[in-house]
Amino acid sequence: MSKELELYKAFIDGLVDRKNSITARWVKGDGFPRTEDNKAKNEFLAALTPEQKGVLAEMLQDEHVAGIHDTLAYINEMMDLDGLELRQDEVSLPNDYFESLHYDFISRCDGDEWPE
Repeated sequence: MSKELELYKAFIDGLVDRKNSITARWVKGDGFPRTEDNKAKNEFLAALTPEQKGVLAEMLQDEHVAGIHDTLAYINEMMDLDGLELRQDEVSLPNDYFESLHYDFISRCDGDEWPE
């Protein structure tokens, strides 16, 4: 496997490893850290049923993944149109080794294997 492909896969898979939202986990769990700034959030969560917390957590998780997706789509656009480069170890990462940064991210989030 080429260094370029290895770095590309590692970049995308690194984002997949970070796809889980800590905020969604707090909503489903014991709430936000107990600070004055989080008091209103925790009071709000205390008023929700477990089912409502689950729905809210799912919405937050979906938005977290969407934010990564949209950022990758923007990076892809900047690479295509404005000469942006992602470089690591003096290797320029492609923006479309298989499909696109954002498509490959979502595919890997969905559990798809890397294409051959």
